[in-house]
Amino acid sequence: MKRLIPLFLLGVAVAKPVLAQDVIEFADGTTREGQVVGADEKFFRLRIPPPMPGQTSATVSINRADVDKIVFGPDAELEVLRNDISIGRTAAARVAWQKREPFLAVPESHAAEAGVLYAQILLLSSDPKRHEEALELCSRIEKEAWNQHDRERATRGRLGAMLKLGRVDEVSKEAQSIAEAAEDPELLLETKLLLAQTRIAALQELLEENPRWSEDPPVRDQRNRLLNEALDMALYPFLFHGTEHEQAAEGLWLAREAYTLAGNDKSAREVATDIVTIYPKTRRAGAAGQALKETNPES
Repeated sequence: MKRLIPLFLLGVAVAKPVLAQDVIEFADGTTREGQVVGADEKFFRLRIPPPMPGQTSATVSINRADVDKIVFGPDAELEVLRNDISIGRTAAARVAWQKREPFLAVPESHAAEAGVLYAQILLLSSDPKRHEEALELCSRIEKEAWNQHDRERATRGRLGAMLKLGRVDEVSKEAQSIAEAAEDPELLLETKLLLAQTRIAALQELLEENPRWSEDPPVRDQRNRLLNEALDMALYPFLFHGTEHEQAAEGLWLAREAYTLAGNDKSAREVATDIVTIYPKTRRAGAAGQALKETNPES
C-alpha cells in the first residue's frame, strides 16, 4: 500500500480555503482581512482564516473605536436569496437577516439588503402576522440604514406591507407623492407598480361589493376608471423601460390581474404570453407559464 506524502512536504503549493473576504481599515492606516461575523456596541468580531490547511480558523475582537471603515466583500448567501425570492426561503432569509442585523447602520454593510429581502419574502405569505413583521422591519430599515437607496427600498417594502394589510388609501396617497417627486428611474418604476397594486386592490373591493356593477352607472364609471389607472401604471415599465426586465415583467403580471378582474381573459393571456416570451428569466415567468397552462386558449 502506497504511503501518501502531504503535498506541502514535497514543496507543492497548497491553496488556502477560499472565504468571503472583508477588509477592516484601521484609523492608523493598517488593515486586516477576514470575515466580519458579529458586532456589539464596543467590538467587531473578525474570523480570520487558518494559517495552514487542516487548522481551524480563529475569531478575534476588534475595538470599534480603532476602526475607520469596513470594506465588505461579496455576499454569496444574499446572492442566492436575490435569485430565489420565494416563500420556501423564509427560514434562510430570517437567518441571513439576523446575522447581519448588528451591521444595519455600518456603512457599506449588506444588512439593509438582507432585511429588505426577508421582508419581500414575508409579504409572499398569506398570514397577516408576517405582513405586520415586514411592516415593522421595513420601518426600522427606513430609519437606521446607512444608505439612501436601501432606505428607499425599505419605504417601498413598508408600503407593500401596508397594502397587504388593507391600508389602500394611505398607500395610494404616499406612493403618488413619491412618484411625483422621484428622479431615480428605478424608484419611479417601483412606485408605479405599487400604485397599480392599489388600484387593483380598490377594483377588487368595488367588484366584490357591487356584483351588478354594470347596471349602476356611477359604479360602472368608477370600475372603468380604476381599471384604466391600474393598466396605465402596471404597463408603464414595459412600455417605457422595457429593458428593466424584472419591473417590466412584474407590471405585465399586474396587468394580467387587472384584466382577469375585468373578465378580459384574452388580454390576460396575451400579457402572460408576453412575460414568457419576452422575459423568460424573470421571477414572474414561471407563474405566467403556469397560468397559460391553466386557462383556455380560446377564451
